[in-house]
Amino acid sequence: MSDPLTELHHALRGQHVRAVVEDLDDTGPEQLLTLQAHYGQVRSQVPVWQPFGFASSVPLDGAITHLIQVGSDPSDVIALPPANPAAARMGGLSAGESCQYDVSGQKVYLQDGRIIRVDAHQELLVSIGGKTVLDVTKDGVAITGKLTVTETIVAEGDVKGAGISLSTHTHSGVQPGSGSTGKPQ
Repeated sequence: MSDPLTELHHALRGQHVRAVVEDLDDTGPEQLLTLQAHYGQVRSQVPVWQPFGFASSVPLDGAITHLIQVGSDPSDVIALPPANPAAARMGGLSAGESCQYDVSGQKVYLQDGRIIRVDAHQELLVSIGGKTVLDVTKDGVAITGKLTVTETIVAEGDVKGAGISLSTHTHSGVQPGSGSTGKPQ
């Protein structure tokens, strides 16, 4: 006679398996994994259930995931989004904070309900309708389009418009009696 609790234990235990990710195919409508759940047991074309609005491609060296075998049926499996604990994980977040990051340490960090911090290694691009409107690099910022400022602009260096310096330009052709003009003060 079998023990019902032991049977229940084995049935529940068989629904969840940890697996090592060996390959990842992100070319189709859903991400598919090839993985090894038990030594020598390779599974391929296992779909990953990604949360809506988020996509990632985990570095394979050290990647793991969890398989859910629906109804303990090994022919009906899904994978949770794979993780790679060894690949540049950002830690130290406070309660309520979140961060999206990549393997090289770039991140978008929603910090303390007050700051959105973006760390990019080479370039930050903002596009609207497929057109880049903001391009930030270590060398400067380029804004494409009309810039509207509703408060005062303060510049610590020279400002140029159409190639003419605001701080060093002079006026010519001033008529006598209208006063003199020279460099701006």
